[in-house]
Amino acid sequence: MRIMDLTKVTEDYTLAVPIFSDQGKILLSKGVPLKPSLVAKLLEIGHTKVYIQDEFSQEELEDIIKPEVRQKAIGHIRKLASTVKHPKKDLKDGFNGDLTMAKATISTVIDELFSKKDIVIELLDLKTIEGYIYEHSVNVMIHSLVLGTTLGLNRSDLEKLALAAALHDIGMMFIPEEILRKNSPLTPEELKIIETHTTKGYEFLKTKTELSPIVRVASLQHHKRYNNSGYPKDISYADTHIFSKIIALADTFDAMTSDRPYRRATPVSEVLEFIMGSGGTLFDPTLTKAFIYNINPYPINSLVKLSDGSVGIVKRINGRFFTRPVVQLIIDSNKKTISGIVDLLENNTLVINETLQKI
Repeated sequence: MRIMDLTKVTEDYTLAVPIFSDQGKILLSKGVPLKPSLVAKLLEIGHTKVYIQDEFSQEELEDIIKPEVRQKAIGHIRKLASTVKHPKKDLKDGFNGDLTMAKATISTVIDELFSKKDIVIELLDLKTIEGYIYEHSVNVMIHSLVLGTTLGLNRSDLEKLALAAALHDIGMMFIPEEILRKNSPLTPEELKIIETHTTKGYEFLKTKTELSPIVRVASLQHHKRYNNSGYPKDISYADTHIFSKIIALADTFDAMTSDRPYRRATPVSEVLEFIMGSGGTLFDPTLTKAFIYNINPYPINSLVKLSDGSVGIVKRINGRFFTRPVVQLIIDSNKKTISGIVDLLENNTLVINETLQKI
């Protein structure tokens, strides 16, 4: 299976990963033919991409946590956000009650990560336009946990990190809807309003919850950068907590690889290049190296174009050399059908130029 823009899907493809509703129920099951009517409906309700199966991509990829656990976590974040956005008289009690249930699911996520011998992120969680903030928060939590595990954090610290990541954008609930849903670039004035989500989120967590300072402080600090750019302006990067530094990387990666109303997602390989190049300027260089260690930009079944113009399918990963996989060639540089295998770890003259969606 491989990822594809819904606008490029045809009836030749079948769905490789189930699609869930906002409530976590299956809307479309795996194996369903992607007929034009279904594609139109998915686009209408805010989906932009799907995982498909075709003649080149029959092998399955496994998410690092079970789909039902991911959907449950998204549901908890959605409920917490709704409690903040539509407060009742017992806001504090209501939010903390929802938080208790969210913690139980977070514990399940950590259990699943601990059960894996080798963590490699190959699947992107496909977000909807409507549910972006909740889905993004769960993704940031998972990426933060993977990085925290790589760094050797203990179970107690991972639980705190996960909670901090899950709530890092809770301040977005105080930002006007018309700004959050705007389908064009934000004005300087609107950007200033967006920036207030860090202080508003922090103040909410400080006054309405009993969360520890190291959990709630990430909501304030996750946009501060290594060179002291970012915001809030009166905070120094040297004084930011390690959780905030971890979440900053996870937040950037997930945001850049997601479709937004005003821009298309950036390919994973390009985002990883940006993050690698920003180690020592925007992000802590040690954390940057650890972050990219677990993310494979060219998973099995990826349709790729090589530097000589040929096209192939990624068939095997060479350990942690993610950019040098084994590729089954299907089209040569003259657009003629061919059959052959090239191991990019052994062939130093070729590199992957880009990921394709269709031939």
